[in-house]
Amino acid sequence: MATGVAIFDFDRTLIRQSSLAVFLAVLVGRRRLFFAGAAGVGSAVFAAGSDRREAFRATVLRRTLAGKNAAQICAAAEEIFLRLEWNPEVLAAYERHRKAGHRILVATGGLSCYVRLLLERKKLTVDGLLASEMVVTENVLTGEMAGLSCRREEKARRIKAWLADAPGEIWGYGNLPNDAAMLALTHHPVVVSR
Repeated sequence: MATGVAIFDFDRTLIRQSSLAVFLAVLVGRRRLFFAGAAGVGSAVFAAGSDRREAFRATVLRRTLAGKNAAQICAAAEEIFLRLEWNPEVLAAYERHRKAGHRILVATGGLSCYVRLLLERKKLTVDGLLASEMVVTENVLTGEMAGLSCRREEKARRIKAWLADAPGEIWGYGNLPNDAAMLALTHHPVVVSR
């Protein structure tokens, strides 16, 4: 049996655009997303150093996702699926790795609650998904993040833990500068440009 792992970023790699803003705009509307973004900027202003991006993101997610249920998430994911532009070169690489018997990992800053649905809808089988997670209580999103966003160094940290028992060569597909830390963990880094 072949050994090896192929790691794919989602936004600006498997797809050509960033999915989170599109997802949130469909879920809550552009107006509400705009006001959530304005509140996020306010949160970022008062956060220290590198915490600014996390503060912005946490505020936007809290204001857009609190109270949303699985049916609403599924409906929004289904709608944005039709708007996504999948990257044919990266999908071809996915197919090569799948046929070679390599394990497939998708690691993304996007939210697992919709990315998993998009991968399933595209019929992309994966062995693992590392993504930003939201707290769910009684099948309803609270709007709070469960840990840090799966981005940059946090993404690399999670991948390193996932790879702990992965023998063989490691391929990585991502974009710069966001995936530099992830690509540094691989034997065969591939920088994907739009």
